[in-house]
Amino acid sequence: MKLKQSIGDFRVRELLEPGVLQERGPHRVYRVLKRKLTSLEAAATLAAEAGVTPGDVALVGMKDRQGITQQYMSIERGREVRVRTPGLRIEPAGFAAEELTGSSAVGNAFEIVVRALDPDEKRALRTNLDRVREAGVVNYFDEQRFGNLRHRQGWIARGLIEGDVEGALRRLLCAVSPHDDARTEGFKRALERSWGDWDACREAAVRHGAHRSLFEHLQGAPTDFAGAFKFVATRIRLIHLYAFQSHLWNRAVADWLREGLSEQQRVVLPGPDGRFVHPQVALPPEVHLDAFRLPGPGLEDVADPRQRARYEAVLERMGLRPEQLRIEGVPGFHLKGEDRALIVHPRHLRVRPAEPDTMNRGFDSVKLRFELPRGAYATIVVQRLLAGAHRDARPDGDFTPREDAGPARHGADPRPPRG
Repeated sequence: MKLKQSIGDFRVRELLEPGVLQERGPHRVYRVLKRKLTSLEAAATLAAEAGVTPGDVALVGMKDRQGITQQYMSIERGREVRVRTPGLRIEPAGFAAEELTGSSAVGNAFEIVVRALDPDEKRALRTNLDRVREAGVVNYFDEQRFGNLRHRQGWIARGLIEGDVEGALRRLLCAVSPHDDARTEGFKRALERSWGDWDACREAAVRHGAHRSLFEHLQGAPTDFAGAFKFVATRIRLIHLYAFQSHLWNRAVADWLREGLSEQQRVVLPGPDGRFVHPQVALPPEVHLDAFRLPGPGLEDVADPRQRARYEAVLERMGLRPEQLRIEGVPGFHLKGEDRALIVHPRHLRVRPAEPDTMNRGFDSVKLRFELPRGAYATIVVQRLLAGAHRDARPDGDFTPREDAGPARHGADPRPPRG
């Protein structure tokens, strides 16, 4: 099975809440159609055309670079902008009473072509289609959430929780990713070699055009690593905070389902941060929960004692206590808890008949269409639909969550990224 083999194989369309778009309002809304670009790259182009800073552009959500995505962005009192290039189209879509946020969208519509399917995978798809329609899928965070593992930075937030502020900053800036271009890799290696010599680090930052203000701060306050985090972009800090919080949720939910379902009732699949446990059929009443809490500081907001017990077990495996689950003194890393649906049901799930795959001779391809609420991952749906083909589904005894896999102290992943 192959995903995103061609740029048109993965299409996402943001679905705004009814009433968000208006004929008049203080915030101009733009419809952004992009390919081979990140949402932040598209937002930077919009900002330049509108004569504002990238921080003035509000987004509903972040969309993958790999694929064709339509999303919405807004600028307060923004001027009319039209961009038309091979990889990016921006046009006015209307106005809004408030800046766009995650709550402005009801979800996303997906159109996905799954390629290189063999007979076993096609049979699994037919078997699992009705199961997914009945039972839904567990609302796990997937690999798009864990760029820190893909780029081998480890768990930055965990380092801060443990008080290793310098180590967290160093990994954030210096960890070499297999996805870096030669120039970026050279810059990171130069920072690693010069770490502690803030004059040399600043010179490297000036040459590369990144982190100059951060190292100027360290020149004046050589050990104020917490203060240096102020010069890391807010979105980057939040990405790392949410990655660790999401990891805790994934592990606690997997434990909850593994303990609540018999081996015949569950299927265990590989995930980016540990195994994913899914139900074979609809969850029994004693296991079903409308929501599983994303934890806030110290687990203080996790009121359900059963959920709290799962989080305590996950933290114990990491050598952490619940009261340690907070980050103080480092700006931009304040945990905020919220409820997250345990199960999501793909709406309007349709699977077109298999066709010969024009890109992989001897295999077939299928087109999937469905809608998901905001925050849910389409790749989880695809993985669950194909569970059981070959040996992707593991027996329960092979359930081995990776809490600290890899060479870095806080979970950098030594394995190549999954395609």
